[in-house]
Amino acid sequence: MTAQPFAFATSGVLACMAIGLGVGLWAGVATLHDQIEDDTGRLAQLYIERADAVGDDIVQALARIRQSPAAPCSDADLAWLRRIVIESRHIKSAVRLHDREMLCSSTLGKLPAPTGRATADFETSRGRRVLVDTPLIGMPGVRGMVIEEGNASVVLNREAFIDKVDPRLDYTVVADYDTRRDVFISNMPPAGLALRTLVSGEPVTVDGRRFEVRCSTAHTGCIVAALRDRPRATGSPLVMAFGLFGLVGGLGGGVGLVSAIARSRSLSRRLRAALGNNELTVVYQPIVRLADRERVGAESLIRWRDTEGHAISPDVFIAVAEEEGFISEVTRFVLRRVMAELADGLRQRPGFRVTVNLSAKDVLDPTFAGFVRHELQAAGVSPGAIGFELTERSTADHDAIGRGIQALRKAGHAVYIDDFGTDYSSLSYLAQLQVDMIKIDRSFTLALQEGAEQSLMPQIVAMARTLSLGLVIEGIETDAQARIVAGIDRDALGQGWLFGSPVEASHLFDAG
Repeated sequence: MTAQPFAFATSGVLACMAIGLGVGLWAGVATLHDQIEDDTGRLAQLYIERADAVGDDIVQALARIRQSPAAPCSDADLAWLRRIVIESRHIKSAVRLHDREMLCSSTLGKLPAPTGRATADFETSRGRRVLVDTPLIGMPGVRGMVIEEGNASVVLNREAFIDKVDPRLDYTVVADYDTRRDVFISNMPPAGLALRTLVSGEPVTVDGRRFEVRCSTAHTGCIVAALRDRPRATGSPLVMAFGLFGLVGGLGGGVGLVSAIARSRSLSRRLRAALGNNELTVVYQPIVRLADRERVGAESLIRWRDTEGHAISPDVFIAVAEEEGFISEVTRFVLRRVMAELADGLRQRPGFRVTVNLSAKDVLDPTFAGFVRHELQAAGVSPGAIGFELTERSTADHDAIGRGIQALRKAGHAVYIDDFGTDYSSLSYLAQLQVDMIKIDRSFTLALQEGAEQSLMPQIVAMARTLSLGLVIEGIETDAQARIVAGIDRDALGQGWLFGSPVEASHLFDAG
C-alpha cells in the first residue's frame, strides 16, 4: 500500500473513531441527564403518593369524628375518638371541638373547660383550618400539626410529611388554598415559587437549576425537587463508558449500547447488583425484657451504601424492591445473612430471638416456609430463634395471609405485627391473623407522658391481653418512658435507643 492510500485509510478510520467517540460522549451526557431527571421525578412522585396517603388518613379521620353516634365527650365518644387514632396510620390525637374551642380529645380526655387554639395558618373556603406547627394543649413543650373542620380536629406530627421526602432531594412543597399559595415545607429558599405556574410533569428552572414538578391529584399541593448532589458529566463513569463504546464501536456500537448502560444505572438494577454481590449489610437493634432489661432478642435491619459510599434509605430501596417484584430476594438475603453471622450465638443462647421483616408477598409465597426450614437446618438453628415481622400493609386476601402466617407458626416461628397503630389497625383483622405479638409504634411511646391519665397505652395493653398477644414497645428513648411502660405491663419487651442502637453482629451479644 502506498503512503497516500495508507494515510487516507488511516484518516478515515480516525474520522470514524472520532465520530463514534463524539456520538458516544453526547449520548452519555444525554443519558446521564435523562437518568437524573427520571430518578428525581420518581422520588418526587413517591413523596406525592406518600403525602396523599397522609391526606387521605386525615380526611377519613375528620369524617369519622363527626360521625360519632355518642354524646360529645361522653365515655362512649372518647372511646370512639381513641379507636380512630388506633385505626389511623398517621393521626396522633382525635379532638372534639365546639365553636373552635377544644372540649375533649383521645389523648387528654374531657377538659375541665373549653380551650381555644391559636389562629390558623391557612383556611380554605370550605372551612378547613390548618395550624402547621403549634403548641399542643395539655402537653407542655410538645408541638404538632393540627387540622380542624367543623367540630372535628386531628393532630399529627409535621414530620409525617418531612420524613416522606427522600434525603437526597433539595425540595419545596407548596400548598394551594383557594387563591393563595404558601410554602408548606422546604429545605431551600423558595425562590418565588408562590408566583410560578406549576404543572405536574413539567420541570421549572430555579436559579439555573432544573427542578422536577409533581402535583397531587387528590389533595392540594405540589413538590418541586432536584437531586442535591447532581452527578457531573466530567469524570462520570456513565459518560466515560459511552465514550469508550463509541470510540471502539463507532456510531452504531455506541448508540446500540446506550439503553443497556442506562438501565444498568437505574436504582432497581443497582439494587439487584448489590444483592448479587453481597454489598448490602445487616445490623441488629437489641430487644430487652423491661422487667430486668436483659437482652432477649433483636430486630435485623438491612442497610445499603452505593458504590459512591452514599447511604440509601431503606424506605426508598425497599419500596423499589416491592414495586419491581423482587422484595422476596431481599428477605431471603437478610435471612441468609442472619444465619451466616449469628448461627453460633443463637445455638449458644436458647430463648434469644432475632426477627426478620417480611412483606405480604413472602407470606403468600408457598415456597417460603420450606426455604426458611432449609436455611435453619443447614445452620443448626432452632425455629424458635427466628421470628418474623409483617411490615407491609396488604390489600390481599386476609385468609391467604392468615394461612401463610399459620404455616410459619406451625414450623415453630413467632410472628409479629410491626408498627401497630399505623399499618395494621383493624382489631378484627388482628384477631383473624392469629399472630403471636404486636410491636407498638414509637409514636405511642413518644406521646406517653409521665403521670398522664388518658394515655392510650393501657387500652392497647388490655386489648393485647384479651387476644393473648405479647407486646414489644418501640421507640423507648428515656428511663422515664421505660418505667412508665414497665408499670403498665411488666411482661412487655422494649426496643429503642435507650437499650442500644443498631449494631453489627459482632457486638450484638455484648453486655447491654
